[in-house]
Amino acid sequence: MTGNKRIFKFFFSTIFSLSVCGMTSQTTQTVRVIKNYNNWKWDSVYVAKNKFISVAVVPQSAGRILEFNLGDVPSLWVNPKLLGKSFPHSEEVKMSDWRNFGGYRLVPLPIDNCSVDKNGNSAKRWPPPVMIGDSPYNARIVKNKSSEPSEIVVTSGVQQLPVPQFDNQSKAFVYPKSVNEELQYQRSLSIEDNSSLVHVKHTLTNVGTKNVKRGIMISSQHVSRSKPELTDGENFVAYVPFDEKYKLPNGEQFEITGTADSRWNYVNKNRKPLDKNNPEDVKKYYNHGTNWNGEVAPGIYEVAYDYELMSGFHIVSSKGWLCYVNKTNNTAFVKILEPYNPKLEYEDGVNASIFCSGLETGYLETEVRTPLYNLKPGEHFDYYEIQAAAKISAGTVLAVNRIGIITKSLTLSTDSKKITGKYGVFKEGILVLRTTTTNGQTSETVVENNVNPLKAYELDFQLQDKVKGVKLQLYIKDDHNDYHLLDAVTI
Repeated sequence: MTGNKRIFKFFFSTIFSLSVCGMTSQTTQTVRVIKNYNNWKWDSVYVAKNKFISVAVVPQSAGRILEFNLGDVPSLWVNPKLLGKSFPHSEEVKMSDWRNFGGYRLVPLPIDNCSVDKNGNSAKRWPPPVMIGDSPYNARIVKNKSSEPSEIVVTSGVQQLPVPQFDNQSKAFVYPKSVNEELQYQRSLSIEDNSSLVHVKHTLTNVGTKNVKRGIMISSQHVSRSKPELTDGENFVAYVPFDEKYKLPNGEQFEITGTADSRWNYVNKNRKPLDKNNPEDVKKYYNHGTNWNGEVAPGIYEVAYDYELMSGFHIVSSKGWLCYVNKTNNTAFVKILEPYNPKLEYEDGVNASIFCSGLETGYLETEVRTPLYNLKPGEHFDYYEIQAAAKISAGTVLAVNRIGIITKSLTLSTDSKKITGKYGVFKEGILVLRTTTTNGQTSETVVENNVNPLKAYELDFQLQDKVKGVKLQLYIKDDHNDYHLLDAVTI
């Protein structure tokens, strides 16, 4: 394990431990196994719930998370055609055989060398490797100390690489000459009381006899229409923060993987016949997509869903978060990632990507990419991720932290007496404004007695006196009287 890796592991494991500890000893979150949950037709679904969120893990669907709801609002798309299904471990799969259950899934990185072609060269295969992506996982509930939540732990079978690939010319599978890699994946998940925070630890272990270089891509397939009959993809968006100092290997800030030709060909093949001699067709479809909304606020890029597109977006998430928003009900679901480290190697040079899929009913995908790690036999790497959800006010997501979402930063009016801001919060508690003067004197004011993830909060607070030369800090004070910083500004 490299020094950088040890530092990142310590940093995020410390955050993970601190965020799970310090909770009430009489927990109200529950973790249990439910038969035929949501009428999904699976015998055993592992469900974690509290009064704000529900998370459901299905071992038979490759351990995927198929539900992450805030109240009754879902974030994840689930494929109705595969409810109750499970599939064998055989890697003899063709393009048409992809078992895409939906939800929150896993792909090993790099993608391009998981298979072999007819010449024996390393190659990409889609569907991705079955054992780690589509086959049933083992699952268990780990009960921790009374002050800590129970965990849902899922473990894959052993994934052997490379996997065979179907050759369309010979109409036969091409098999690798030997097994070069053996990998096993494990994920532990827990939720907190009185919050929408979901703590996830990913572990990839080299269980083979040879050195490997691997990472993982963990992606969520999100809902992209408000009703089955509607195509209102413009209301389903993803936000990602970026910084000019983090560029792709080609020197560009971002990359759109599709081209005008690929978009045209996709629509022509899968949606309706197009005519290059028809100016209306050319204007509408001969482009790389119109849903890449660009920089909608300083350092914030927005992508909307497009039903007539199969294309991705690569970028470095400079502040370590991704956010999916359903604008029809102003509900946001976020992923907080390990900080990007330019000294480490990432596939395509990025730690995040967004994908618009036209498959099935369509979905918008937010993708987290871990670094690539060199693992000797028996070694593993851990990757920590926090997910959360909140109701927000309409507008662009400007920032995300472990306490909430900012859609309008803390601002003091020109007359120095009115404070405003717009937020979604991940924790239930009391909203407190703390004022610190230049000589260190502090005062606190309760500005809202009850904030929680199910309601957006718009701060509009009138001060009795003008303030100048002070620091203003907005905190959520929880039921343990612990303070959590949501936003701050120095005047």
